[in-house]
Amino acid sequence: MVRTGQPRGREARSGAWSVPGFGPLWLSHTADAWAVSLLPAAVTLALVHRGEGAGALGVVLAAKTLGFVVATVPGGMIADRWSRPGAMTLACLVRAAAAAMLPIALLGPGWAAAGCVLLAGAGEGVFRPSYQAMVGDVVPEPQRQSANALSTISFRLALVLAPGMATTMTLWTGSWTVLLLTTVLWGLAALAVLRLPSRRAHPHDTESILGQFRSGVREARRHRWFVAGLLMLVVVLSAGEASQLVLLPVISRDRFGTEVVYAAALTTYSIGALTGGAVMTRWIPRRPGLVAVIGLALYAGIPLALAFSWVVWPVLVAYFVAGVGMELFNVPWFGAVQREVDPALRARVSSLDFLVSYSMSPLGLVLLPIAVSSWGMQSVLVGTTVVVLVAGAASLTVPGMPRFHTPPNRRGPHHRSDRTPRPIPGDAARQASGGRASPT
Repeated sequence: MVRTGQPRGREARSGAWSVPGFGPLWLSHTADAWAVSLLPAAVTLALVHRGEGAGALGVVLAAKTLGFVVATVPGGMIADRWSRPGAMTLACLVRAAAAAMLPIALLGPGWAAAGCVLLAGAGEGVFRPSYQAMVGDVVPEPQRQSANALSTISFRLALVLAPGMATTMTLWTGSWTVLLLTTVLWGLAALAVLRLPSRRAHPHDTESILGQFRSGVREARRHRWFVAGLLMLVVVLSAGEASQLVLLPVISRDRFGTEVVYAAALTTYSIGALTGGAVMTRWIPRRPGLVAVIGLALYAGIPLALAFSWVVWPVLVAYFVAGVGMELFNVPWFGAVQREVDPALRARVSSLDFLVSYSMSPLGLVLLPIAVSSWGMQSVLVGTTVVVLVAGAASLTVPGMPRFHTPPNRRGPHHRSDRTPRPIPGDAARQASGGRASPT
């Protein structure tokens, strides 16, 4: 039976909490999200307290992104070939060690702190694709949208609340207490997944490292909707997000006469994202790809409002709507990867998703100021709006995009449905007698 990804009935309504194993997995993800959000704030405040300038701050914090980009693809291959719970545990333990060393590293040369932060970023690069693949392993398809929505809600809450918590703790007791807390959180995240089942290996898991990478790329290319959605995401992150990160602070100061608008807009965006995540815990659209593209296209409202609004409230509305739209994209997108991609290649394809979106987004930060100096701020903002909308409309012309569905004739030779148990080599007698192979 062709799976179109629209789970219905009692299973979908019961939610992810009814699935054994999701609780520990979600706990690991939530503890990780808080640690990931606390660490940059603690390091920044510690460096500022030391009297370091913007150059030192930039180098140390850029090390986290560099570590993520470098490690995410190898991390996906490790998770697919070895053990996804093992990869998550290793990633957490490495970061716990890095956080534990940071109080000493921050007293020494800048490269020592940068090295610890680099390890933290690399651990995140391994953890995130492993987690996305594990959700597909542990949670049946009808409950996956709920699982992905709960995951994004916990991540957004940490992203919003952790910096304030880190600042308060640093002012009261010093940055070392925040780093100690991150160490404990990563230790908890590692312990939470230790007893979760590992995926059984496929015969083609014996490929070389280069062969594994090629398998992931081939699998990603088979899903045309994945390529189209990723290209649209790159456009939004490199063009749309650059407009808010580069131009919003300037517009807030010059047009509205206060930096409060900048802070209020980012807060409103986070509230919108939390709202979008809450909506997606229950709403299962019939055309998840269409909903996702419309949600991502809502980002066009940000540059449009920044271009023409001379009062604050349309800007705040645009940020709220864009936040909702981002989760209307994220939740069905992660679910589609978990549903449509070969289970043995999920982590690799997820890692390619993170690699492309993270590594391409800084391009807009570089190009936007050049474009503004050449054509003016308003023209660039209007152009950004048009580019985001055109990218969304173009992506919907790709076969399979409205439903995030790959036709059976484009699936790989090793692809197996999530609902079909995978035979275990040497276990034919037990299966013949009524035993069940471990799924995925």
